[in-house]
Amino acid sequence: MEDIRFYRFDTGNFELLHIEHNIKSCYWTLYFNEIGTFEGTFPLSNGLVNILMNHQYLFLTQGKMLQAIITGKTVDSAVKIYGKTPNWILSRRTIGPFKTSELKFTDYPSVVQYVLQTGFSDIYESDFTFHDLPALELEGEAFWRNTRNPVSDVIRDRLENDLLGHRVMLDVTENKWNFEIYQGENRVEIVSEANRNLKNVTITDDCQNFYTAGWYKKELVDKGDWNPYDNSVPASRPSSYGWYYTITYEDEQSPKKSYPAGSYLVCADKETGTWKVCNDMPELWEYLPGDAEGICKWDAVLSSATESEAKTDLTNKIWRHEISGESSRLKLGTDYGLGDTVRVQVEKGGFAETVSKRITGAEIWWENGNVGEKLIFKEE
Repeated sequence: MEDIRFYRFDTGNFELLHIEHNIKSCYWTLYFNEIGTFEGTFPLSNGLVNILMNHQYLFLTQGKMLQAIITGKTVDSAVKIYGKTPNWILSRRTIGPFKTSELKFTDYPSVVQYVLQTGFSDIYESDFTFHDLPALELEGEAFWRNTRNPVSDVIRDRLENDLLGHRVMLDVTENKWNFEIYQGENRVEIVSEANRNLKNVTITDDCQNFYTAGWYKKELVDKGDWNPYDNSVPASRPSSYGWYYTITYEDEQSPKKSYPAGSYLVCADKETGTWKVCNDMPELWEYLPGDAEGICKWDAVLSSATESEAKTDLTNKIWRHEISGESSRLKLGTDYGLGDTVRVQVEKGGFAETVSKRITGAEIWWENGNVGEKLIFKEE
């Protein structure tokens, strides 16, 4: 097992504070386009405990590929350290509403770089480097966000659309956060227990979180105050659907019975764009249809407030059919990479299938002299 090195990152320079040789166990979970995790157990030692207790902003590295920001630690009879892969830092900043079509560019690397640069505007130029792939054009308004979101969520969703991944690696020589967009390879080898490169295979089939369609509550757009003495009711336009005004009066004006003070003038008809007065703010529910019919049409209540986010939410409500297994003689970075696509053969109790699977994650562990890797697949 390789040593684990501990650095601080709060000073602008990545300062090496400690090298730990004595490691009881460590578990890594890495993902192609998600935030991974680390958990390690260490014996008590003055050097390590002092570092952990006296510094808050720390990250650790193990070899060239494994890095984690430390997010928690406990000390009792041993030291336990918990962490997240460095792309977790993207969840610490947010970005406001934007539409791809309103930007000066539409290629996805520029959109992702815009999100990253906007979220980290105060330190982007000095602390980040950006590595992308050849540009691909987006289609019009295929990607937009109408509410404030964590930078990590926006980047993940944008890249997921094109089967791309991202990672952040800390460059301890240049003191930079290296952000990279990457994609996997199509590999010709077949992964299976019969070929002895996969073992302890598990098939999971679960429909509890699966829906074919859904409803989301549309976020209304505040257009300001509206005084019936000074304004006429806006023209009916479907494009105004979801807009509202708050009805107000000047102090000397008597409220009109048809327009009570403090009520709302709302464009609540999607088809005609007709306006109506509402004492309370109405809820406008939008429906995202699916392909299923009859008893197999399952509707979800989506938490999103915009169509774009609701589509992403519904896309994640999948019928899980997953295959996982421990790799045998396959090593991350040598025999496969995250995002790679392989052919997976499974035979269990008379059931057999061969499917194309993307390696979306890997679990790596060392404990009591045992070393292992477990592949996490997603069906193409």
